[in-house]
Amino acid sequence: MRSRSALFFIVHCLVAVSGTIKMDYPNLVNGSVGKDLIIPCSFRVIDDTLTGEATVVWWKSTAYTGPVIYQCSNNCSKSDGRYSFAGNITEKNISLKISMVSFTDTGVYFCRIERSDKFTSQGIVLQVKVPKELRRIYVQTNEQGERWVTCEVFGDPPPNVIWTQPNTVNPSEILNQHGIYSSSSSVPASPNTNYTCQIDLEKQKVALSIYNQESGTLAAACNERVYITVIVVLAVTLGIVLLYLLCVLVNLFKRGHNKPSENDDNVYHNYPRLPDL
Repeated sequence: MRSRSALFFIVHCLVAVSGTIKMDYPNLVNGSVGKDLIIPCSFRVIDDTLTGEATVVWWKSTAYTGPVIYQCSNNCSKSDGRYSFAGNITEKNISLKISMVSFTDTGVYFCRIERSDKFTSQGIVLQVKVPKELRRIYVQTNEQGERWVTCEVFGDPPPNVIWTQPNTVNPSEILNQHGIYSSSSSVPASPNTNYTCQIDLEKQKVALSIYNQESGTLAAACNERVYITVIVVLAVTLGIVLLYLLCVLVNLFKRGHNKPSENDDNVYHNYPRLPDL
């Protein structure tokens, strides 16, 4: 089972209350990297009345002076890039939706509701967590024609990969490549061999396997092509040699056939010579 990247929203208590409006919020919100999520923010009106125009403001990093990432009044149905309104002012909900959350969304967020002279704001710390994950295992061929089995992992930091199959894997042949959040581990591939890589999580072990049958098939096909190429080259060479010998024999035969014989010369010389007139 593949673990999902998680986001944790830790509420940092920076509540300022004025008038009869107070904020309500959870202490923890979970989300997933690359998914949509909602940062909850709601308020209570002590006298249970909400009249007049209300404005919703969301800041990032710093309240009041920080960048405004979303703002609307009354009918908050618009979207601003990846940010959109996920609440309902009449229901006293001013939650913010963030689409396709990334690591750059880490920071402090402030929500604010303004109505007449009564307002309040709340600071929420957004912390991105990246759990360890075993993503995939595959067979690849490098530029030198060598085949390798590769396992890719993800996390902060990336987990260590353990090769459990085959048991003949030589640690000195393992090729590891490390990145900030991802890394890979590769071993040389042998024909007709099953490979399994594994990572250890806190509560379980996750493994992926692949059977490298294609490598042996490609090797056999490659050898077969080499044999066929050698046979074709030998056949062409032999054909050229035979054709050359045939041409030589034909040429010799023609020369022998066109040469006058000694009998022909004797017959010519035995004729009586006519006297000169």
